[in-house]
Amino acid sequence: MMRWIVCSVATALLLSGCLLESVRPVERNPKPYVHYLVKEGVTKESRLADWIQCGGRTNGNYGYEIQKGQSHKDFFEGFNAYTNQVRACMRNLGYTRLQECDARCL
Repeated sequence: MMRWIVCSVATALLLSGCLLESVRPVERNPKPYVHYLVKEGVTKESRLADWIQCGGRTNGNYGYEIQKGQSHKDFFEGFNAYTNQVRACMRNLGYTRLQECDARCL
């Protein structure tokens, strides 16, 4: 009986994310990927325009979706190629990526 209680409490904590907080704070309001890209002297509007030019979506995230009938393997191969292309394009435009948003995130 005691084992069942301990397992139930541990499961509830894991599912609620409480234990994850002790490992690393969980970002409650994640920003679109484009917000983590910074470049000296750039405005929010010009960064988004560069992002779209490089193949990103207008909402600041990636725009690759699974196609009907596409296998998971094919999807992830395509997604990885697409994200690498967008990231390389933004790097070529002079952007660097922050691990965590700070005052430079627009």
